[in-house]
Amino acid sequence: MKTELEHITIDSVSKAGPVERLQDDVALVYDISRIRLPEEPKRMDCLLFAFCVKGQAEYTVDTIHHTISAGQIIIIGIKQVVSGVHFSDDCIGRGVFISENYTREILSGMRDLSSIFLFSRMHPVFNMNKEGIQSMLSFFLLIRQKISETDHRFRRDTVRALMQAFVYDAGNMIWHIIQSDTNTAQNRRSEEIFMKFIQMVEKNFRNERRVTWYAEQLSITPKYLSEVIRQISRETPSKWIDDFVTLELRVLLKNSNLSIKEIAERMHFPNQSFLGKFFKEHVGMSPKEYRKA
Repeated sequence: MKTELEHITIDSVSKAGPVERLQDDVALVYDISRIRLPEEPKRMDCLLFAFCVKGQAEYTVDTIHHTISAGQIIIIGIKQVVSGVHFSDDCIGRGVFISENYTREILSGMRDLSSIFLFSRMHPVFNMNKEGIQSMLSFFLLIRQKISETDHRFRRDTVRALMQAFVYDAGNMIWHIIQSDTNTAQNRRSEEIFMKFIQMVEKNFRNERRVTWYAEQLSITPKYLSEVIRQISRETPSKWIDDFVTLELRVLLKNSNLSIKEIAERMHFPNQSFLGKFFKEHVGMSPKEYRKA
């Protein structure tokens, strides 16, 4: 019975086409259309930044279809499920794959970024202006150059520093996109609450879906939690929890042979009927209909 997916790792990316690689930490892809990315669903064991220089690419993340065109950047997070990758004939794109451990190493001590990249999980495609495209390309080429300098005594540390600058630059673009939709200044306390909330939801959504429970864990009131989450993300805590649950249900229905009853048990629904009602409310069709679609 298929219950686990194959994984996309730095090693598997390196075997899929021409890349510049830094040990098991980073794989840089100069022309991502030359990489054999998966048709079938696979789970990411690394973080991917990719930006489209020309043409178009299509892909599915957690069963949601996306299209990326010239001048856009995508972020696909660790543990997300990718499938159905297709490139137009004229597609040119650059890709940066970063292992989970190296991602933690890069982000360690970096301020104000965690909530940005957690937010990008639900909003993975961003438009870039010409300056943004040029900045991304410049970082990419410099990191590529340093990775190729195998006799550089401090190669790994130099690449890490450049990767941190690259991530800050990408984070700045995402931050401005978020800010363009809200006039409320996000203070550090609100960002920390949002970050902790999302991390808690990611770990606990399979068996805990009450907003009051998350508020108790954070030692704040449900009302204050709702205000903060709305301020940062323009969504309610319930919507975030339901999104995590819905995405996991989509993945299990499409990419496993588990019965709907078994999925209900795994996701801690009282019974199959409750799961069906929840799924139809959020997706617009029954689990059986979705599995056959």
